[in-house]
Amino acid sequence: MEIVKGVNLHLIKNESLKTVQVKCRFSGYLDRKNVARRVLVAQMLETASKAYPTNRHLRKKLASLYGASLSTNVMTKGYTHCVDIDASVISDAYSFESHSLLEELLDVFKEILFNPLITTEQYQPSSFELEKQNVMAAIDTENEDLFYVADQELKRQFFGDDCQALSTLTTKELLEKENSFTTYQEFQRMLQHDQIDIFIVGDFDDYEVIKIFHQFPFKERHLDLTLLYKQDYTNVISEYLEQKESKQSILTIGYHLPFSYGDKEMASVAVYNALLGELPTSKLFVNVREKKGLAYAIGSHYDSFSQLFTIYAGIQKANKTLALRLILKQTKELRLGKMTKDEIEQAKIVLKNQLLAAQDYPKQSIELAYHRHYFNRDNSLDNLLTEIDNVSKDSIVAVAKRMKLQAIYTLEGSA
Repeated sequence: MEIVKGVNLHLIKNESLKTVQVKCRFSGYLDRKNVARRVLVAQMLETASKAYPTNRHLRKKLASLYGASLSTNVMTKGYTHCVDIDASVISDAYSFESHSLLEELLDVFKEILFNPLITTEQYQPSSFELEKQNVMAAIDTENEDLFYVADQELKRQFFGDDCQALSTLTTKELLEKENSFTTYQEFQRMLQHDQIDIFIVGDFDDYEVIKIFHQFPFKERHLDLTLLYKQDYTNVISEYLEQKESKQSILTIGYHLPFSYGDKEMASVAVYNALLGELPTSKLFVNVREKKGLAYAIGSHYDSFSQLFTIYAGIQKANKTLALRLILKQTKELRLGKMTKDEIEQAKIVLKNQLLAAQDYPKQSIELAYHRHYFNRDNSLDNLLTEIDNVSKDSIVAVAKRMKLQAIYTLEGSA
């Protein structure tokens, strides 16, 4: 339902949950000019409001709500950048209080959104600089993960759009350009112009929740979001090798696969990915890692919002050529239909079990609701299970034949 135009409230009742999950998502255009500001906004939302001027004050308030939690997160979906505020509180049915803990938590949300800690139209400078340095430190931590570094470098090779290759926290260079004024102004722009989706999952009083959010001073807005990024395939394969001081080497391979979230082929893509590298029974895991010992870690992943299919492998430097050759052989075998009925059925069973298990996770319910709203597609559990059941060998081969190699990145260590 719409609170006002452009601000949506999604109520997802689940009486089996002992906690209530709340998410407030700001969705705006992914733009290199302001993406670092949005990352900093997320950091400030968690730490700086008038009622809770420091993280310690906020944590004390949350602790009084039977250990409620609150955090922020950022992500991209195609051309859309999302800033999330996530919170969780024990369901009122399980508390011993005479008042509603959920209502108190929503009061905290209102305070965070509409009463930030500011000084003359900017975030309080000392608080802002502290949080900015925390983001910088988080980037340093990410860069210690060689798989993460290799994945980012592969994206820089693969994508024609620089924004798609940016890491979640952007870069130090972009962050350095921002200050307490530019970041606060970006937050005000988000409040006025971003699409806002609020999700409540669990056992709660619908009427009271609706009444509370209608008291939030949201203004109408209109934004046409594009959650999908697509680029054309090119027959030029980009290959790059970079040497680093490390005892391990990472091989990453990027393919163009022209299917996106919502396409009828996505169930076949899911089964294909399961057969190739997602599962412990996959061809990559069994043949490259277990039988030949050419990788200590290997797998595959598909981003349905950017059409990038990735294969990654942790290898020894001396085994790169053999590992690459055997990896490419696995993709060729699937193109030729070299898969058994039992392998397909086993992949389907695992995928369906994952879908069934995900129903107990509020975050999964939230993402499905978000996608259902913007793609106007039936992604109910029954429909998703039916789509998996209907996948055939021919449809898997059809997907395999559309996979086109685009980029290879090797992070080469000393061993």
